[in-house]
Amino acid sequence: MTEQRDPVPSAPFGSLPRLRRHRMDDLQRSLVVDVLYERSRIGSANTRNFIVLSLLSSAISSMGLLLDSSPAVIGAMLLGPFITPLLAMAGALIQGWGRRLADAALMVAFGIVLSVSSSALIGFVFARQLDRSVLPSLLLSLTRPGLLDLGIALAAGIAAGYATMRTEAAGALSGVAVSVTVEPPLAAIGLFLASGRGDEMGQAALALVTNFGALVLGATGSLAWWGFADRSTRGTARQARVGLAAWILLVVAVAVPLGVYSRNVIRNTTFEQQVAGVVEEWDPSVRVLSIDASTDGRTATVALDVTGPRKPEPAWRLAELLSDRRGEAVSVTLTFTLAQEDRAVSSG
Repeated sequence: MTEQRDPVPSAPFGSLPRLRRHRMDDLQRSLVVDVLYERSRIGSANTRNFIVLSLLSSAISSMGLLLDSSPAVIGAMLLGPFITPLLAMAGALIQGWGRRLADAALMVAFGIVLSVSSSALIGFVFARQLDRSVLPSLLLSLTRPGLLDLGIALAAGIAAGYATMRTEAAGALSGVAVSVTVEPPLAAIGLFLASGRGDEMGQAALALVTNFGALVLGATGSLAWWGFADRSTRGTARQARVGLAAWILLVVAVAVPLGVYSRNVIRNTTFEQQVAGVVEEWDPSVRVLSIDASTDGRTATVALDVTGPRKPEPAWRLAELLSDRRGEAVSVTLTFTLAQEDRAVSSG
């Protein structure tokens, strides 16, 4: 009698593809090289398109930031032309192509100058009041880069490299352009330059370097894994190693201040939420218009703008309440606006 065996159960989700390195053939590699490096050189047929898109995308992004309009900013990010030269830089780092790396970097620098000039012009026309007004939320967010921004840019760089190597995923490049906020930081730099806000301009520049550096690093790893590297066409191995090591050091150097800044932002945001809760206990009649609070763990400062139907409780009482809760010295600066309402009905 033949022994009956139970059939081997099939995998619940079918046969999953194995994660393995992709190998490009010479034709595929030459097509990618031609597309990337012909479009990433000043003086090529793509230069006019690059200039026009740099100027327009930055102008749209600037006006979108001033209007606090997410759709306008997203549209500008889709128009932005930087993804191709950044991918060209990643490929050149892998292969040790110094000349091609310099050409792509020069085109990126050219685009940065064009974009910042375009946004500065918008700023001079529409945004001179930024030096005395509250920043729109989208523009304010660009002055607060953190490690999450670096992580997004790194993941987007990996996706960009994959989409470049795999023709069936090429449509994902538009999504990558939206994921990495390249145009908005450039627009913010120009707006802050026009309004003379040096500190905010420095933070926007840090956001820009974060996105550029992490995207190129992610794309470098992605292109290497999916088969772009080729010893037969590579420059010297030493050039490739030195260039890649220098780029990694750049990203690490950016990550250090981002980590410190992220920690401070989280700590200050938590403090601001605490202040908002204590204000309700201090004087329930007031309505908070804005809170700017910061702490270093030993001393804290609070700038509070409130409004209400009557003069609020003294600021020192709020400072004492906060100091008791936190166990540190708290300095409070209070700005109060009287809320008055006057109604009339005509007799006619």
